[in-house]
Amino acid sequence: MKKLTALLMALMLALTCLSFAGAEESKGYLSTYDVASAGDVTLDVMITSLGDSDGGPYLRGVMQAYMDMYPNVKLNPVECSMNNLYTTLINAVTTNKLPDIFTMSEAYVANCYEMEMGVDNLEELLGQEYISQLLPIAIENCSIDGKLIYMPWQNNTTAVVYRKDLFEQNGIEIPKTWAEYIEAAKKLTVDTDGDGKIDQFGAVVSGTRNDSAESRFQTFALTFGMDFVTVDNGKFVSGFDTPAFKQAMETYVQLGSGETAPAGFVETGYAEAYKMIAAGTACMYWSASNVLGGIYTSNPEMQGKMGSFMLPTAEGVDPVTSFSSVGMTISRNCKHPEVAADFLKYMTSVDNCLAWNQATRRLPVVKDAIEAIVAADETYKGFQDAGVTAEIYPAFAGLAELRDTVAECWQIIVAENVPLDEAVQRAISRAADIVAANNP
Repeated sequence: MKKLTALLMALMLALTCLSFAGAEESKGYLSTYDVASAGDVTLDVMITSLGDSDGGPYLRGVMQAYMDMYPNVKLNPVECSMNNLYTTLINAVTTNKLPDIFTMSEAYVANCYEMEMGVDNLEELLGQEYISQLLPIAIENCSIDGKLIYMPWQNNTTAVVYRKDLFEQNGIEIPKTWAEYIEAAKKLTVDTDGDGKIDQFGAVVSGTRNDSAESRFQTFALTFGMDFVTVDNGKFVSGFDTPAFKQAMETYVQLGSGETAPAGFVETGYAEAYKMIAAGTACMYWSASNVLGGIYTSNPEMQGKMGSFMLPTAEGVDPVTSFSSVGMTISRNCKHPEVAADFLKYMTSVDNCLAWNQATRRLPVVKDAIEAIVAADETYKGFQDAGVTAEIYPAFAGLAELRDTVAECWQIIVAENVPLDEAVQRAISRAADIVAANNP
């Protein structure tokens, strides 16, 4: 019965998403270009979510709905995982084979700008009426020197998702500090079936060496008062050579490989983490809101049991989180940039953003859509609260390398038993070299 119920829910969701995607009068679709008179148009569309089990079918539905509206347009879906995005884009730009539309994030926006991957007039193509619908922080996050480099789409504000029902049952208050978080995790780490083995852990932490885990640590570091890189008098400055970085790394390893988390920290990625939450073997995890989609897909019975709260901080640090936004841009080689921009505006209309949220649980950057989503489901309240404290990272071409540096640090501590002080010193040295290489 559970499998049948899940199948029926998935079918209903797919039909709902397609009905949103197929609405020609989609609310918020601000078309300003005569697509029907553009002649035959073919666009290669590379969006990392196309390979997702939830986002992929939805996006293909949106693309088909757009082609149904404009039979002269053909949209070819191109799959690429987020963890392979940077390598894929570098290979594409060097061979002059960039897709017409491709995913972009703040981790690579400086590289995109420096290598002139995108069109020069993205803001003009989208139009001010459309841009005014978006969160100002999202526009700032996607811009360099006042120029819009990519169009924001996913609102990746980070907060903690948690088992609200278990907190209530155990009388646990929402933790404000990481010390309180650890105490809450200890209370939730129990042997539920009495067989002498722990089968429910208080938390789970991603420790894989990829952008998913590395970006989570970058946000985690903010809560200790540590920025990966800052700008001082026009030059980048590393934040690695600080006590805050050492404290953040020590706590991260403690949370990931200590007594309150399942074994296998360095092999635990995003998918493994949300499946543990869904299975009831872990109770807390910090992420963007899309983690709820993974949890509910894996176990629909978790709906109604989950909540979210702002990231705790180290003692003496004000509440803070990161704002990041995955989005899309249009290739410099695109022969029909006006049509590409029109499709992106259709894909991110208010109605389609609402359907996208239902399919993936991701939050959009369209203001009207966010307000409707949070009003309908208080599970997102922690993400909304966290957004007030969100910071954005400076555009830095070496960000991907800095992120890899921290993953290397915790991996050698856990997997190779390298002492914390030695691993941290290696990270400090490598970060200094990366920052120096990217300074003017």
